[in-house]
Amino acid sequence: MVRLQDTIWSVLPPRRGRSVPLQAYVDCPLAGRYGFEVLQQTQSREALLENWQYRARTIQGEIKEGVLQAESRDDATRSLVRKRLIPEWVKPAPKPRSASSSSSSFFGPAKVKPQALAVFARQFATLINAAVPLVHSLEILEDLTEDRSLAKAIHQVAIDVQSGSSLAAAMKLQPHAFGDMFVNMVSAGEQGGLLDIILSRLADYLERSTALVGKVKTAMLYPSIILFVALGSALVMLTFVVPTFEDMFASSDMELPYPTQLLIAASAYVQAKWQWLLGGAVGGFFAISRGYKTDAGRYLGDSILLHVPVLGDLIRKTAVARFSQSMASLLKSGSNLIDSLISSSATAGNMVIQKALLRTRPAIEAGQGISKPLAASGVIPNLVARMVEVGEETGNLDDMFEKVAIFYEGEVDVAVDRLMKAMEPALIVVVGVILGGMVVALYLPIFDALSTVEV
Repeated sequence: MVRLQDTIWSVLPPRRGRSVPLQAYVDCPLAGRYGFEVLQQTQSREALLENWQYRARTIQGEIKEGVLQAESRDDATRSLVRKRLIPEWVKPAPKPRSASSSSSSFFGPAKVKPQALAVFARQFATLINAAVPLVHSLEILEDLTEDRSLAKAIHQVAIDVQSGSSLAAAMKLQPHAFGDMFVNMVSAGEQGGLLDIILSRLADYLERSTALVGKVKTAMLYPSIILFVALGSALVMLTFVVPTFEDMFASSDMELPYPTQLLIAASAYVQAKWQWLLGGAVGGFFAISRGYKTDAGRYLGDSILLHVPVLGDLIRKTAVARFSQSMASLLKSGSNLIDSLISSSATAGNMVIQKALLRTRPAIEAGQGISKPLAASGVIPNLVARMVEVGEETGNLDDMFEKVAIFYEGEVDVAVDRLMKAMEPALIVVVGVILGGMVVALYLPIFDALSTVEV
């Protein structure tokens, strides 16, 4: 039953140190003719309110975290008590970065490398297993890590944890270092009291995922180097070698074959327009890079890559392996199916596949399970959907995703070998056509001259 004293306080202007929500003035039936004046006073006070992040417990012991507005920490604490919550800590909420602050750091915080994050998780698990206090473990890891961006993130996490924040909540405030999957698994480990085990699983996942991506990058590095060297050699020949032969041909007044004329014209064009060509190449590179960072550009680029012969098959298998690794790790840590799907889809590394996976969410929420929506997604092979269906029926969904991940990791190895074998002859043909064709075009007039002399 609401006391009359509480009702009166809800319409009177607040005393010093007392905070009253705006809605109390609007909804209270006793406001009367003072309501408009009180509302004006409250609106002027709203400008003085600040955001405060809190963690509190209900009478039943349930943990509540969130953000509220108040003039001071004491006001925020009293507001929580009035809501029948027991505050554990209250601190200023992090302010969003403004345009001026973001301009001071054009590129923003550096993205933490997965290798550094895997080492951090492995070392963190070891320290927690050795019963080293949480804050002290973070301080040790801050000194041990060589990644400066990760070290700064760990330092801030240690400060927040020391102020009373949970480890997962503190990590969530450092998104450039700790992704959603990392935070979700740490949160599950905190709630279940298995933080060291969850961190070990995280380290295993990051190490396997890094190795998987490394195989794909290695497969693409070899052809990239060969093409770069071939292009560089062609530019050197057009800039320095062809002009020398051109002077020699001009002094002999011989008639040049068409391939030689075409090569000399290309050399003259490169020498005359090299500034424009260089600027166009650099501008095109940055335009494509910037376009790929947009959702539409990345979706288009990823869609094109999926349709490239051999390479598209490798990308698809890599995405399935990474998605399955992530699902297995999250489900084993106690995360629910929907949250696991959302976090795991982001690890696929291809936006086309990611969006197709996210489109299965409504069907899963409707109670259809996960195997049928995955089979209907169009990006997950039927074999995976069948294996997941068996996992659903037996209640071992996490183990089945683990087996899928192991199987497709082997498939990625096979796809990498197949790509390398297909690339080698193709590269030989490309390099031979570019450099060999230029050399033949240069020596054709000499061959013609020698044949004329012999005759």
